[in-house]
Amino acid sequence: MADESIARDRGRARLWRTCAAILAALALISAAVNYQLARVALRYFDETEAIRLDPLGLGFYAEERSTIPPGHEPTVVLFGDSRARMWSMPAPMPGYRIFNRGIGQQTTSQIVPRVGPDLLSLHPAVVVLEAGVNDLKAIASFPERRREIVARCERNLETIVDQCRDAGANVVIVTVFDIGDIELWRRPFWSNDIEKAVHEVNAFLRTLAGGKVVVFDANRVLDDSRGKIQPAYQLDYLHLNTAGYTALNRRLLPMLSALP
Repeated sequence: MADESIARDRGRARLWRTCAAILAALALISAAVNYQLARVALRYFDETEAIRLDPLGLGFYAEERSTIPPGHEPTVVLFGDSRARMWSMPAPMPGYRIFNRGIGQQTTSQIVPRVGPDLLSLHPAVVVLEAGVNDLKAIASFPERRREIVARCERNLETIVDQCRDAGANVVIVTVFDIGDIELWRRPFWSNDIEKAVHEVNAFLRTLAGGKVVVFDANRVLDDSRGKIQPAYQLDYLHLNTAGYTALNRRLLPMLSALP
């Protein structure tokens, strides 16, 4: 009987230690998640305040606009949101001047008013346009406005294309990159409908091809068999790393060379 009592006591002690270890692990996980959420909240607060000071981002390239030296080579401009901003062309690219006019966090409604000051002022021969995902992300917060969000995104992208074409530029429309793997802590703030909307907008973009407009299907380069960005190309669920942009450039540069 004494041995059985000792065994029961030891079993209870092991159970309590196991429970305590599980609770401690859960507490650490909770603390880590809360810390990450707090960092994201602070970053978004700062970004929101910055946007309120300059809603269209017209000050972002103001200094560069005033210091661009004259040049005779044809100009290529990467234009759009953070995905465009992070896109680096290989240097040098003989025979071209390259400018990047992407701004992070911008929706197409913010990008349209920048066409004149940030894009057409450079007299581009070629515009590489990548934008739209920041519009579609809003579906997670406003699911009831899904149709409106998609329609406005498509309308704005078509407006940008029309303005560039009317100015005599060739336009390479880059399809909206698919979504990468969503971090666990972000999933409660996400909607799978965003990915469906990305596919809808990309189908619309393909209808704009013709004349001086070509469509670059980036997802044929970037996606894995699941229809998501390959992990080797992901910086995070929305953005590409250097390897991702290198893969895009391998397909993009021949397209640019083939344009008139």
